[in-house]
Amino acid sequence: SLSRSFNDITRLTPQGGGTFNGAPSFGGRSSNFNNITVDGAAFNNSFGLSGAVGGQTNAQPISLDAIEQISVNIAPFDVREGSFTGAGVNMVTKSGDNEFRGSVYNFSRNLKYVGEKVLGADAPLDPVAQEFNVRNSGFRIGGPIMKDKIFFFISAEQERRNDPGTTFHAKGSSLGGNESNVKKEDLDKLSTFLINKYGYDPGPYEGYKLLSNSDKLNARIDINLSNNHKVALKYNFLKSLRDLPASASGSLTGGRAPGLNVLPFLSSFYRINNNLNSLIGELNSNFGGKYANKFQIGYTGFRDFRETPLGNTTPFPTVDIGNGAGQAYTAFGYEPFSANNILNTDVYQISDNLDIFQGKHTFSIGTYNEFFSFKNGFAPNYYGGYQFKSLDDFYASANNGTSNAAQYRIQYSALPSGEFPFAYIKAAQYGFYGQDKYQVNNKLNVTLGLRVDVPVINADISENAAAAALTFRDGLKISTSTVQKAQLLWSPRVGFNYDVMGDQKIQVRGGTGIFTGKVPFVWVSNQASNNGILFGSSSVNNPTNRPFSADVDKYRPVGAAANASYNLAVTESNFKFPQIWRTNLAVDYQLPAGLVATLEGAYTKDLNAVYHQNVNLPNSTNTPNGADKRPIFYNINPTTGATSNATTHRINSNISDAILMKNTNEGYSYFLTAKLEKSFSNNLFASVAYTRSDSKSVNDGGSIAQSIWRDRSISGDPNAVALANSNFLIKDRLVAGLTYSLEYLKFGKTTIGMFYEFQTGSPFSYGYSGDLNGDGQTANDLLYVPKDASEIKLIDIKRGTEIQTAAQQWANLDAYINQDAYLSTMRGKYVERNGAVGKSRGQLDLSIKQDVFTNIGKKRNTIQVSFDVFNFGNMLNSDWGVFRGVNRTALLTYSGYDKDKNPLFIFPNLDITTTSVGTKPLNSTFFDAKGIASRWQAQFGIRYIFN
Repeated sequence: SLSRSFNDITRLTPQGGGTFNGAPSFGGRSSNFNNITVDGAAFNNSFGLSGAVGGQTNAQPISLDAIEQISVNIAPFDVREGSFTGAGVNMVTKSGDNEFRGSVYNFSRNLKYVGEKVLGADAPLDPVAQEFNVRNSGFRIGGPIMKDKIFFFISAEQERRNDPGTTFHAKGSSLGGNESNVKKEDLDKLSTFLINKYGYDPGPYEGYKLLSNSDKLNARIDINLSNNHKVALKYNFLKSLRDLPASASGSLTGGRAPGLNVLPFLSSFYRINNNLNSLIGELNSNFGGKYANKFQIGYTGFRDFRETPLGNTTPFPTVDIGNGAGQAYTAFGYEPFSANNILNTDVYQISDNLDIFQGKHTFSIGTYNEFFSFKNGFAPNYYGGYQFKSLDDFYASANNGTSNAAQYRIQYSALPSGEFPFAYIKAAQYGFYGQDKYQVNNKLNVTLGLRVDVPVINADISENAAAAALTFRDGLKISTSTVQKAQLLWSPRVGFNYDVMGDQKIQVRGGTGIFTGKVPFVWVSNQASNNGILFGSSSVNNPTNRPFSADVDKYRPVGAAANASYNLAVTESNFKFPQIWRTNLAVDYQLPAGLVATLEGAYTKDLNAVYHQNVNLPNSTNTPNGADKRPIFYNINPTTGATSNATTHRINSNISDAILMKNTNEGYSYFLTAKLEKSFSNNLFASVAYTRSDSKSVNDGGSIAQSIWRDRSISGDPNAVALANSNFLIKDRLVAGLTYSLEYLKFGKTTIGMFYEFQTGSPFSYGYSGDLNGDGQTANDLLYVPKDASEIKLIDIKRGTEIQTAAQQWANLDAYINQDAYLSTMRGKYVERNGAVGKSRGQLDLSIKQDVFTNIGKKRNTIQVSFDVFNFGNMLNSDWGVFRGVNRTALLTYSGYDKDKNPLFIFPNLDITTTSVGTKPLNSTFFDAKGIASRWQAQFGIRYIFN
């Protein structure tokens, strides 16, 4: 029960090296570039909205109780392994044999078993507002159907978790937790009004739980057709859901998340569903000891979709209501990004591997092929969205037909039929390989192989003739119908293992070669969905003809054309799937006293990494005055300092963004790992490992083309190939494990396990709030750190009745820079993307298992009681295992330019603010988070085992 979950493992993001054996720093590459297999068959979230199957619902798609072994290979020079540039993760599931074996278990935890002290101070969590419950129950059983011939194995598991949807309650409510400024009487009146007038129940606004549920089944049948031929049939099932808060995008100031000034109804949240059915068939054959063949064929169907947590069958528009002063107050209705948000994925796979044994050579030839079909829907505001400044405005519109909304938005189909424009994508990846594993002598074996992968995209994307006639940056012409060409992507590899003394005490292993992966197919779907001719939309401020209606189709135009203004996503014609060159070298050394030492290093160089540009952004011809000389896209009035609208600085004014997917070879990563392990006796095992790593990238990925480009922080040209620390980089990581087991009195056994993990913090970037450079983005400009007050123009601001002068703000800013370990070294420079690093953290976990067993006939029957403590170090000392978060990364707020082209900023003195996650001294870099993650948590379990 202390084992890391399936998704913890499959989300690992390797940056190089050999087999997972202790502490490789999995921080360099997006987990979308991993290849997950179960018994050698593909088990990936190929579309890429999450790094793993069931990732959006936090579900483990296969019970750990069904898994016999997990391996994580980063640099396997065996060409039979492919389709990744991160890691190859394979899980071997359990199977039946001639003996009946099984287990039934239940694990649970809740708020009663959570620490009440943080950093030496009593800080009990509110039992009403912060209560959570987790229950995990399941069973497994395997055995013979026909002895020596047919065997079965079944594993089933159910997980039920609920968490508080909000820690706030309305003013006037009797519930515990934090009191909001939103009045209970207002929300009760609104709820009653919606029920009576529209028959629509918006759900609760306080005291509700968010569900995370999953049901999974793993089953297999193994058949011995003969001594030389064996068949296995494997089935996996997953049904999972998770409730999540609404996106804040497009909302009033303050968003839609519960807080001090906002209390949304549960109807404004959304429920994500991740469901799966998978069937794999496998035939293993041996022909006289000279040939061995493995044939696999299978199908996996994913059905991912969103719905409302209330289960309402009738859609209702999104409604945001303000407090009369421009800030959000409450929200209800369908979450704006969830209408028709479905993803149906069908994956077919077929592979065959033939091994030929000839003396010192083992030749392998084979093929591995996957075929993909995707149906994806995504249309923000498809059910319409209203914003009202106040509750009174909403009632006036709903009761009297007054058109007084502050804004109305809707997106609609531009297809002649009016049907919803789903994106349909078909793709295939063919793989062929040949290899020779040569046993040179009793000390040395060498593996030499060649693999070729052939990705094929079959997407019938309509050509946007109007966009094709336009010219973009540097004279580029684009085509919305052009996708990646089918290409041969070669992956030669060579690996070796050398037993230096011939006694397996000193072994040197390694190799070098090329690895080919896949892109998340959502990047291809982006192009199908964003070609400028599928959708139309309307966004009107203060509309005069849009009184509120509960009918989501009330203002949906019929037979309307697509907008004249739109955004595009396109692919460069010679784009290639990702490829890397990776080199690995390791030494395993059996030291005296039973110690085994490993030293391992790897270097990875990007050959074809993925990179996005906005080719509708012109080249900059302007720079500001002062120390900050970044390129800007504004025109600045020399008399007033007024800036032109950033949206006018497009090459083609009707195209908001034209995001081009292309390749770059600039990224790289490396790591060095040292490990020691020892079995002291049959009952005691210990290991410790340390990894030092680095990883540089140009782009780290995402799911939407525009946001991938938008979210890359820059200090120069937003389209430049700028290398920086990867989002996923963990510089230093240490893991240590200790397990002791003692059996006694012929009926008892005690097992104690401890696991410690320490790692440096995640990287982050300092920037500005606001669009400093005029590229149309408000959160991507990296900070210039002034040497002194002469290098920045601060302006006076009014906060309540208090005036904060520019001089006062500079004193506060100067002090902030001085106290920050990173910023203080960057004076007179631009900060680096991901140049700053969060606080390091260590966590010690404890597991205690007590077995009581007896033999009934020839079988041992065991009752096992377990007690696990996550963050056990925090139980010993409340100063340990505490998360420390970053207070703010948008350090300065951009406030325009003066007539001399100097950018103007404000830096308000925020002093100290108390929030639900603890005290946040906002005049320093970090704060101590006091939530559940910073406390010890205990889990109790009981299991019955017979074998």
